[in-house]
Amino acid sequence: MIAFKNNRPLLQTGHCVISDYDVEWMERVLLEAATAAGTTLPCSREVAQAVMLYLENDCPLHAVPLDYLFERIRKMLHRVGLPLIAEHLRCQTPPVDIPLDSMADETPLPLFFYNELETRLRDLHRMGLTSYHFSGKKRCSLLLGSRRRACPTQRRALAELDAFLSRAC
Repeated sequence: MIAFKNNRPLLQTGHCVISDYDVEWMERVLLEAATAAGTTLPCSREVAQAVMLYLENDCPLHAVPLDYLFERIRKMLHRVGLPLIAEHLRCQTPPVDIPLDSMADETPLPLFFYNELETRLRDLHRMGLTSYHFSGKKRCSLLLGSRRRACPTQRRALAELDAFLSRAC
C-alpha cells in the first residue's frame, strides 16, 4: 500500500478546523457561483485544480481561515477575467460527513436517535458548518426499524429518515 501525504492546509471556520476537502468541492462551489451569475464556467475543473495546487504547494499557512481563502479566490477570478463569477462566489464549508449508521448503533431507538441527530446538526451549524453528507442511511434504517434485511418496515424507516434530513437541512 502506498500512502501520500496530504500537504493541504487546514480550513478554519469559527471554532472548527476542516482537513477533508477536495477538488470536487471546490469545483462545485465555482459552478454554483457561475450559475448564480447567470453564466457558465467551462474550465471549472482546471480552476479548482489550480486552487488545490496552490494550497498543496505554495500556501505558507498551516491553517487558512475560510473567508480569507474565498477572498483570495475572488481576487484570482478577477485577475483571470471572471469578475462576474467572483462577485457571486459564496463562502461555504466543505461537506461534513455524518455517519448515521454509527449514530444508530449508539442510539437505536428512533425517538432518541432523531433527538441526537437534531442536536448534532444544530451544534455543527452553530460552529459554522452548513453542508453535510450523510453516510450509512440504509444500515441506519435497518437498525431503527429493528430489521436484518430490507422489508416494508425498513423502507418506511428509510423514508422517515429521508424526510427528517430534508427538513433539518
